[in-house]
Amino acid sequence: MTAAIEQSVKDRPGARLPRIVRLMWRRPSFGIAVVYLVAIIVVAVFAPWLAPYDPIKQNLGNPLAEFSREHLLGTDDLGRDVLSRLIWGARPTLVGTLVAMATACAIGIPWGLAAGYSGGVIDLVLMRVADSILVFPGVVLALALTSAFGPSLVSTMISLGIVVSPVLARVVRAGVLTVSYKDYVTVTRMYGLSSWHRVTRHVLPNVMAPTVVQITLLSGLAVLAQTGLNFLGLGVPNPHPSWGSSVAETFRYVVVDPTAPILPGLATVFTVLALYRIGDEIRDLLDIDR
Repeated sequence: MTAAIEQSVKDRPGARLPRIVRLMWRRPSFGIAVVYLVAIIVVAVFAPWLAPYDPIKQNLGNPLAEFSREHLLGTDDLGRDVLSRLIWGARPTLVGTLVAMATACAIGIPWGLAAGYSGGVIDLVLMRVADSILVFPGVVLALALTSAFGPSLVSTMISLGIVVSPVLARVVRAGVLTVSYKDYVTVTRMYGLSSWHRVTRHVLPNVMAPTVVQITLLSGLAVLAQTGLNFLGLGVPNPHPSWGSSVAETFRYVVVDPTAPILPGLATVFTVLALYRIGDEIRDLLDIDR
């Protein structure tokens, strides 16, 4: 009885926090990644209060200012505060990534479930459609879809979500094929439970572990792709700030200030590395492929 009570206490949500903290302490790279992403989220949410200046307000009398107390990271060629533009640029990065991943999950997870569980001709047709999408270069296909939908942050990231959804579908399908013949699934057939109950209550929960890991990897890809598309002028419209557009704008005066692209570039790189590191830790915790 005592052991059961202790186990019940350990399983409470509040009791898991010290374990997470200990894990972050034992694995500093994971802790740094979590702290960094939390900081980026806080910065994006509270950008109106954290940014010292209006990110689109120009001051042509003070272009390319060096680091100072008034402008901690200097100004760009139009006199706009670089720190303010970096802070506001975090918001479209996070929103765009969420839109892309929501689109990929909304399409890819049902796609993979239908293919893996149905089998036969349905599986064959759905997977050939996935292969047909994957043979196209992802960025080119995203550009084509963005042109069709019209350039904006939402349409660009929806296009990206559509492009990467076959990758998620293949991961889900592989998981379904692994668990669909397990005993706990076979028993539901013996009791006459519906296919919907079997898929949603037994199959899907047991394929979410590799799916979550794949989502973290695709999130990093979404950040990189969004930065590249914003660099090309697709996504966040000028003069509103984004990390990709900030990199593109610095090329106008890179000869004068070669270090200008470094800050928005580092913000993108660190965000991607943090997402990948958290994905690695989730994979290890869920003991995938071991």
